This record gives sequence, C-alpha cells and structure tokens, in this order.
Amino acid sequence: MVRFGIVGCGGIAKKFARDLKYVEEAIITAVASLDMEKAYEYQKEYGVENVFFNYYDMAKSDVIDAVYIALPHNMHKDTAILFLKNQKHVLIEKPIAVNESELLEMIKAAKDNQVLLMEAMWTAFLPATTYVKRIIDNHDLGNLLEAKLSFGYKMPSDYPDKGRLINPNLAGGSLLDLGIYPVSFMNLIKQKPIANIKAKADFGDKEVDLETVVNITDIDKSTFTLVSSLKHNLDNDALFIFQKGVIKMVNFHRCNKVYVNEYEIDLPFEGEGFVHEIRSFVCNIINKETENQIMSYNHNLETMRIMDRIRTDIGLKYPFESDIKGGI
Repeated sequence: MVRFGIVGCGGIAKKFARDLKYVEEAIITAVASLDMEKAYEYQKEYGVENVFFNYYDMAKSDVIDAVYIALPHNMHKDTAILFLKNQKHVLIEKPIAVNESELLEMIKAAKDNQVLLMEAMWTAFLPATTYVKRIIDNHDLGNLLEAKLSFGYKMPSDYPDKGRLINPNLAGGSLLDLGIYPVSFMNLIKQKPIANIKAKADFGDKEVDLETVVNITDIDKSTFTLVSSLKHNLDNDALFIFQKGVIKMVNFHRCNKVYVNEYEIDLPFEGEGFVHEIRSFVCNIINKETENQIMSYNHNLETMRIMDRIRTDIGLKYPFESDIKGGI
C-alpha cells in the first residue's frame, strides 16, 4: 500500500483525493497546509489521519511514502526537492517546473535519492490519448501533416490583480497554466525533431501573457499550432490532419470522445480523470521503478526546453528567475 501525503488543499487536491479512492493500492495518510483551517477541513472531508502545518515536518515523517504536490508553480522546485531528499516519491502538478534549470535540479535530487519524480500531466494517461498516440505511432493514417491544439477560457472580469493566474511572482500566465497542455501533448505525439519555433503573445496590461500563439515546424515540414488563452473561451479541441485522414479530440485535455475520419469513438476515463495517472505512478513505486515511461525525464526536459524557447520569444521572464536558456 502506497501512503500519500497531500501538499496544498485547493480544488485540484480535492479532486485528487476523490480519484485516489479508485486506486486500491494507495491511500492518503497525511495532509500539509500552511493554512490550519484548510488543513483541518481537508482532513475531515477525506478522512485523513495526520495533519501537518509545514512541509518540512511531513517530509521528515514516517507516515507517508509519496507526496502529491498541488502548489503554485513557483513553489514546485523547492517543495519537490525537500521531499525527494527525504526519500519520498513525488507526484507534482503541471508544469513540473518553471524552467529547464529548475527541472534539472529536481531530476538530480530524484536520482541521488533513488526515488520517483513524476509530473501529474493527467491528459497523457487518458484512454483517448493512448488511442490517438497508437494510431500516430503505427502510421495508420500516414504521416502527420498538421496539428492544431487549443486550450483557453476567459478569466472573470473581476479576477484579482494578484490572483495566481496573472501574478508574475507565482509564475502566472496562460502559457505555464494552460499552454503546457498543448505543448506537452505535441511533444508526446510528434514524430520528428523540431526545426523552428515562432511565438507571439498578448500581455494586455499585465506582466504575464494573457494569450499565446505558437507555430512549430518539424524537419519534415509538419506544422503545429498551439494556442493558450486567459482572454477567450476556446474550443479546447485537438485536430490532427494526416495523409489519409483526420482525427479530432473533443476537449483534448480531458478527452473521452474521438472522431477518426468522422467516425465517433467513445473512450471514457475513470473517475474525474486523475485515476489513470495515479495508477501509473503507484505502479512505478510498487515495481521499484524510479522513472515513469510516459512522463519520462526526457519528455519533461524537452517540453520544458520548448516552453523556455517560447518564453524567450515572447519576452516573459519571472522576477525570481536568474536565467532561461530558450533552447529546443
């Protein structure tokens, strides 16, 4: 039985707890929050035995084997490394890190301590994603010619200026919060190395991107258009055009319906969608594997390099960053 500690008590941490009940080999045994009231509320709602009011005490404790980190992006690296250095396996919300430099530190800590580090990119583990990736990998429809992926929703007009989504000190902006989905998905299914990246962004009157459009071309001239937005409600679909047909994923980030040449295929996910990633992570731990095959370190590093390159193009650097490489 893998014993989980939960760091952060927001909505996504609650969703995680609800879906963990579908995984027989796992249980939540602890929760940590700097907000005492939220910690006790979480404990009561999900029947958690142990409560911590700082992350250090949880990391040092013997009541957990693994931790799920659901904190703002700027806190990912330091919190993950704290738990990794205390020999706790780490499942951490997307994006796994803010930049490549942070990710390299996290991977080193995982390897030095022989524990598992995995990004909680739930989309990559969904049955619909597995199905589409198999078609692409097998070249069932020939070579991929063009892909379009969008993810966006309009922020409320009264969204606070210091809210997480648009706060540069918390690594806000559409790219890191939403754009990570299309970028990671593209990296999951692309067949050839990237030849060129061009990006443009709309910052409005903010210090972070409210909308970003990325155009990527691989060495075979296949094109990828990736859009993230906090300004508009986008269709959030993925469209893949091949030599012999078309695939459409409806709401690709939480897809349960795929159209292949207009033939409809239902591919439901378990629970609220997190079950598949949790099960994969737990399976790694039980099998004593220190790297996930789907969210591998190579995948994460290449995704982060693409994200860094995009941010270099659009001129987005956070106050706490010393440098971003902007490579591919």
